[in-house]
Amino acid sequence: MKRWIAPFVAAWLLLAHGPLVSGHEAIPDGPAAREALRRHIEESWRSAQENPAAPSQSALPVKIAAQGPAQNQPPDAPPQAAPFQGFLPAIELSWDASYLNIASDGLPAHPMMIGITAWQQQVPLPQAYSGANSWRIPLHPKPASQPAMIEGRFLRGAIALAVNGIPIFNPQNNRGEISYEIGELDRWGGHCGRADDYHYHIAPLHLQTTAGKGQPIAFALDGYPIFGLTEPDDSPVTGLDACHGHEDPKLGYHYHASMKYPYVIGGFHGEVVEADGQVDPQPRATPVREALPALRGAEVSDFAKTGDNAYELSYTLNGETRQVRYRIEPDGTYPFEFDNGRDGVTKEVYQRRPGGGGGPSGGGPGEPRGQKGGRGKGPRGGGMRNDSPPPPPPPRPADAGPAQRSADLNADGFVSAQEFATSAKRDFESAPRGSATLSEAMSKARETFQKLDRNRNGKLEPQEWQAAPAPPPAPSAVTSEPPAPMQSRSSDGKFLLTSPRLEDGARMPVEFTGDGSGGTPPLTWSSPPQGTTSYALIMDHIDKDGMTKWYWTLYDLPGTLTQLPEAASAMGKTGTNFKGRVGYEPPHSQGPGEKTYTITLYALAAAIDPGVPPDQVDRNALLAAMQGKILASSSLRMVHASGEGAQPPPDRKPPGPGKPQEGLVKPTLGDTMKLNVYADNWFLLYVNGRLVAVDPIQFTPHNVVSVDFLPEYPMTIAVLAKDNADPKTGMEYGTSIGDGGFVLKFADGTVTDGTWKAKCFFHGPENADTSNPKITQEPLPENWWSVDFDDRSWPNAKEYTTEEVDPKQPYFDTDFEGAKFIWSPDLALDNTVIFRKRVEKPGWTPRWNTKPDLDVTRLSLP
Repeated sequence: MKRWIAPFVAAWLLLAHGPLVSGHEAIPDGPAAREALRRHIEESWRSAQENPAAPSQSALPVKIAAQGPAQNQPPDAPPQAAPFQGFLPAIELSWDASYLNIASDGLPAHPMMIGITAWQQQVPLPQAYSGANSWRIPLHPKPASQPAMIEGRFLRGAIALAVNGIPIFNPQNNRGEISYEIGELDRWGGHCGRADDYHYHIAPLHLQTTAGKGQPIAFALDGYPIFGLTEPDDSPVTGLDACHGHEDPKLGYHYHASMKYPYVIGGFHGEVVEADGQVDPQPRATPVREALPALRGAEVSDFAKTGDNAYELSYTLNGETRQVRYRIEPDGTYPFEFDNGRDGVTKEVYQRRPGGGGGPSGGGPGEPRGQKGGRGKGPRGGGMRNDSPPPPPPPRPADAGPAQRSADLNADGFVSAQEFATSAKRDFESAPRGSATLSEAMSKARETFQKLDRNRNGKLEPQEWQAAPAPPPAPSAVTSEPPAPMQSRSSDGKFLLTSPRLEDGARMPVEFTGDGSGGTPPLTWSSPPQGTTSYALIMDHIDKDGMTKWYWTLYDLPGTLTQLPEAASAMGKTGTNFKGRVGYEPPHSQGPGEKTYTITLYALAAAIDPGVPPDQVDRNALLAAMQGKILASSSLRMVHASGEGAQPPPDRKPPGPGKPQEGLVKPTLGDTMKLNVYADNWFLLYVNGRLVAVDPIQFTPHNVVSVDFLPEYPMTIAVLAKDNADPKTGMEYGTSIGDGGFVLKFADGTVTDGTWKAKCFFHGPENADTSNPKITQEPLPENWWSVDFDDRSWPNAKEYTTEEVDPKQPYFDTDFEGAKFIWSPDLALDNTVIFRKRVEKPGWTPRWNTKPDLDVTRLSLP
């Protein structure tokens, strides 16, 4: 039986909120802004430990069930409800036998946005996390047979819910960067996403006081609780596993937050379903306007409630304070005013309207109220575009039949995305087991829902069900497209598709498009699942009308294969492209704007038989043949726009169609050279002015990076290496002093040793004084990576032994024979070092064009 703890709160609880900001401290200047959040959280946590407020209920650990109900809590309430009670009535709770449901408007009581230095031009708007779109915490979590780690995965949506009803996202943003470490978060660990939805990216330790000492501060979406920096009895945390949790006889399994990565959890100990890069199902945030790009140089300085449902966000840009003022009107409109300082004031009105389309109200489509022609503008640096959320539901229509009645769990006459997913999971669990997995079933259900939801309002109405040819198929009988990785490039977190010529999400080199020679790109892959016997490949693109076009289909690639050369031929069997022709169709990207093309490689448990000759194998036939045999998949995304590459760089003459530049040969993967690098803790490496390798993991854990690249001699190598050190104190992890170390080996025999040049640019703490730490720092020189940079006055590097550096695995499993660890003179106190080395190879002549197509002069260094 459902039981409501608080009176019903309308979807837009913002109407009832009091002032959000009062008496907050000033924003620190310059680099201090990035550290303000960490200090604020740590101070808040310490205050809560030393001067705990009286909790609103008895201390209740979360094997919470073993401790009995909290004070002021209905006797039939699940124990997981206890830590949420301190935040009533801003949130409301209900429950059944399986889930605790949390409804909120997505806005916390604490201030927001202040201190953000990497602002995406979003502002906090309330979200309708209520009814069928509420947050759900499993009351009986189940350990997963294999933990699902979050690094590089689950980059969309929430991974946990804080006890104040605010979602917690992966510490990595959707580009894979650590949000906290690049200035995207406010002092409370949150910011607004693309739907103007406020959420955290690190653990909200500041909630401990309100939740009650000894209570969890959040729940992961697998149902297990997340506690703070200590155990509920104030004892230190020990023995955490890779998920950042551990088992306790009294508490059962639970996670712990931390002051460094992963900040929240490292992975899901319990069962979750991953679909389209997120935990599925979960509530949907609904935007009022389209997302905007980052406003470079802006820093959010204030956020305040200025009246009933009226707000003002202030930010500084180029020494000038600017504002975004907005309010929510009873008629559902959202008037925005953008005070752009010396650039003037612009206004925009957004409105929710039937069909879910977003746009300014008044005038014609896309025309702002009170303004003629075009769109209004947001803060300078990005135009204000629009994409509104679904409208309020119309009166309940007539029933559409038994299929809808079965999925309409709350009997309101409509089927929400969450209800649809819940119904699909129920059907999967009750159906006979086929070859499909639950993840595949949920992905299929999500795809089916999106196809049925023609008006894009986030729910299925009877007429949409009636228009469907048949009810959604049982998920255990999934027969269509398997899930291609979205934000997570690898379905299992290990199998990875890469390319020596392509970076995921970057622009496609012209030679692989219709503007160039039109050859296939080179590909490499690693860590296939055990049992892989063959591979298949699809390159496709979804056009503006939602139609899928495919450009490359390849199958029967042997399981021993690990790469495809550029302009591959006679490799496996080639199917057709969307034009019906056999072979690769290079993208031409007709029409304006950038288009994204995705190459997905599938690791298969058995060879496939499409049942037709290769000249009849299209994308759908290949997907159908793979069904039930996919062990893992990995994707690589490329961006191309019409006409890109039509004009060659000024220092190159365009070759004829399909011909290499005169005097040079077309390289193959056989011409590449292997490079192995290990750094304590992080590095950036250039060869002849071209960026060749970057440590993908920020400071921890220790790892080896191996890459293949085309050599060109003389070879000038330039490396920026950093030890993990606080930029103000030079200390590591609080009061410790770390040490550095760098080693590399090229396949041509080039290794690090004392002949390399090395210069330190950040030293500290001076004299190893940790009680009063001071640092010495000088700016990095311009063009330090270039071939013609003058390093003749620099001293040589100092060699160190393996014992002195103390490297971790996988250093010992990698070929570094003959290479020496190097650093500047002080291994412990020198924290940022640049190394340079020029390698000659007499008699070598250029064989290919390796002119860089990357403008490294604009690269933003950490």
